[in-house]
Amino acid sequence: MTTRPVAPSPAPVRLPHSASARFRAPAHVHNVIERRRLLDDLRAQDPGRLMVVHAPAGYGKTTLAVQWLSELQARGTTVAWLGLHRDDNDPHWFLTHLVDAVRQVLPAATESIDDLVDLLEQNAEDTRSYTLSALLDLIAEHDDGFVLAFDDWHLVDDDTVHRALLHLLDFAPPNLSIVLTSRRRPRLPLSRLRVRRQLTEIDADALRFDLDEAREFLVELNGLSLGNDDVARLSSGTDGWVAALQLVSLSLRDSADPDELIKGFSGRHHSIGEYLAENVLDSLPAWILDFLLATSVCDRLCGGLAGVLAGRTDGQAVLEELESRNLFLRPLDNEREWFRYHHLFVDHLRRRLDRDHPGRAETLHDRASRWFADHDLVPAAVTHALAGGDVRRATDLVEANAMAMVEHSRMTSLLGLLGRLPATAADDRPGLLMAVAWANCLLQRSEAAQSSLDRLRPALRRDESYEEMCSEADVAQACIDIYGDRTDRAEELVRRSLDRSGSYRPWVVGVAANIQSFCDIHAMRFVRARECQRWAQPIHARTTGPFAAVYGRCFAGIAALSQLDTVGAEEHLRGAVLLARESAGRRSHAAQLAGALLGELHHLRGQLDEAERLLEACSELGAESGVVDFMIAGYALLARIKAGRGAAEDAATLLTEGSRVADRLGLPRLHSALGAERISQLLARGRVREARRVAQDLPDGSSAPGGIGTRIDQLRSASLAAVYSAEQDHDRAVVLLEDLIRETRGHGQARTTLELSVQLAGAQERAARSMAAERTLSAVLSRALRAGVPQVVRDGGPQVRAVLDRLVTRARAGTAPESLPSADELAGVFSAGSPGAGRPVVALTGREAEILQMLDVGHSNQQLASALGVTVNTVKWYLKSIYGKLGAGNRTQAVSVARRTGLLG
Repeated sequence: MTTRPVAPSPAPVRLPHSASARFRAPAHVHNVIERRRLLDDLRAQDPGRLMVVHAPAGYGKTTLAVQWLSELQARGTTVAWLGLHRDDNDPHWFLTHLVDAVRQVLPAATESIDDLVDLLEQNAEDTRSYTLSALLDLIAEHDDGFVLAFDDWHLVDDDTVHRALLHLLDFAPPNLSIVLTSRRRPRLPLSRLRVRRQLTEIDADALRFDLDEAREFLVELNGLSLGNDDVARLSSGTDGWVAALQLVSLSLRDSADPDELIKGFSGRHHSIGEYLAENVLDSLPAWILDFLLATSVCDRLCGGLAGVLAGRTDGQAVLEELESRNLFLRPLDNEREWFRYHHLFVDHLRRRLDRDHPGRAETLHDRASRWFADHDLVPAAVTHALAGGDVRRATDLVEANAMAMVEHSRMTSLLGLLGRLPATAADDRPGLLMAVAWANCLLQRSEAAQSSLDRLRPALRRDESYEEMCSEADVAQACIDIYGDRTDRAEELVRRSLDRSGSYRPWVVGVAANIQSFCDIHAMRFVRARECQRWAQPIHARTTGPFAAVYGRCFAGIAALSQLDTVGAEEHLRGAVLLARESAGRRSHAAQLAGALLGELHHLRGQLDEAERLLEACSELGAESGVVDFMIAGYALLARIKAGRGAAEDAATLLTEGSRVADRLGLPRLHSALGAERISQLLARGRVREARRVAQDLPDGSSAPGGIGTRIDQLRSASLAAVYSAEQDHDRAVVLLEDLIRETRGHGQARTTLELSVQLAGAQERAARSMAAERTLSAVLSRALRAGVPQVVRDGGPQVRAVLDRLVTRARAGTAPESLPSADELAGVFSAGSPGAGRPVVALTGREAEILQMLDVGHSNQQLASALGVTVNTVKWYLKSIYGKLGAGNRTQAVSVARRTGLLG
């Protein structure tokens, strides 16, 4: 059997850490002058929100920015530097690099920043907004001034990245300033910022050396013997262009006849820069010129890389020699490990390389690609392979690392790398198509996943790996099916992989076992589902990433909850959360899915604060992930908690958002669960007619065959029974519930049976059948308390509360059945503390105070989003922060606390 190459660790998944130089401002360079004239102007004004330094190449933009930022740092300001590359034209890479840049200077926030990096792998637009808002919150909590500096902004054309910068500008806390250097004026609302006196703009005219600066540079710094007239002629001829003056200094230093060069020099040359660069390069020793040309293909250089490119063993020494010769080489760190050439100079070197050595650049790019690949820097290796025209090698690199990225929950990074390849690059690559299918499936992109599978099967080669690849394709197809909540063919699709577990890759077998467990759960075979996961445990342990193992634990937890084994469920679900957080990160896709189910367990136990916290972590960024069971928790259950806390609007928003997802993805079970929850909330508010209309629109089980169809019918019948009871059609309600209970008990659905029995007790109480209600509730109370799920009883509402109160009275009088728990245990079922009690109130930010004012006048989340120019999920993020600071559970409580503490008039 042949297996495809898989990276043994998650190292290639992360961004290239050798490029950490992009997170440091260039180190001090000794052959530049201090721009005192410009620095004096900057000192005389408020830094403002944004500083833009824009001019063509060679005007000293970065030099000025570094000098000014160094001065700010000396005053105590924290500076996060990001040197932009072409790959920052992609919003995923840009945001990941931005988060990493902040990580460099806020080490205390490393854990929170790691969460944001994991979060970005979900690749949703709301995720990006949330990430930016969370990043701004971290900066706002920083005690000192903070600067985000972006060097070479002109490399970014992507509209989404530009919107990200606008978000930073619009919502910047008072301690944040942004500095941009760019070859062109950026597409930003500069006029608006100027009117608000929040903009400092420095252009080419301001950056040109005046006569005094030209004299200081040529005479005092570079030691040239020039008179005032010579300096004036050179300054005028170059028009104060800094790079040209540096080339002049190099030309004069090595010229046999400086006077003649100066006299012959004028600005009439077709290109002053080209003329002077040629003059400088022609005077260099041949070995230095060759080294310059060979290393010009890379944006960043270290000694080892430079040596490989130039075919030398002394790469670091030569880099230091070039720096000492002032050949436009700039160190990127204080250790002088990483360097870069000046943009103007490297552009000329690349043109000369192509002119003088046709075809050599391709060879050099190949060497660079191999060096980066050997150092596990896959994105850079792919970039150079493509630059050298070697699409096959670039595709090989992506394919070799693809499944490791999937298994480590880095699906978006994989798709980002794939996006750099030609559209047809993967068509004859079954392994890569398979990984792409997995990535899209796990990101809930069923159409894209199906497309990859459809392209995969014709590309399979009939060799020794053919059978395993076919089996894996079947498992991927089954995974797409269960994400679509379909089980009709999934068991058959995974059977061969389970039968041949000893010879197939652990990932394939582990996922196949998870799919089998899902099918067992929804065929009401709960014991078998758990046994399947016990069997799969050693297989999960051999996978290279946590994803399959996390899902396996989650499915075992769902099966345990279905049997009311809360102890077993907690073991599985808490283990899933811990594994996901430790292996993939607290904000990873896997961690959020596991957290949603653990939140469901906390809810059943009546631990509503913890349940809400875990469920919000899943839903605030969109809970449309994973199988339907996760979505039901993230939408319907969280809506129930919100409604119970008096946040009716938040609950309604969640139910509406979930319904949109159910419609878009074609998920009738999710639609049913959301409808059932909406009906429950409408009936609690006495809106019986609306509840009936919702019930009439619920799907029936014919839309989904098998156990899932059965569950849809159960949800529909229970909801209809609730409506009948509210309409005083008591016999119909009671008969329907009694039939349902017999069915669920026969299926072994212990949890569902308990929930329906509590509902039946409430219906009997509403029908004035008090004794029947007491018998029904008495029969299940011991089971509920023994399992530690009091919330099932609490959710029964006031009718069940009345029945329980009578049972407590009878227990105290000694007339209750002996099977009942003690009176104190029964009385404790409905005891719960008020949310936010005793929580301290802390200061709100300006934006939070603004939102609080809007809450006070009744603005909805959508109205808040429109007024603030952000997404609804960004509004939710702000609301979460406000609630946390005020110790409130919803907007009504937040306004109440704010009034009580004087935050609102």
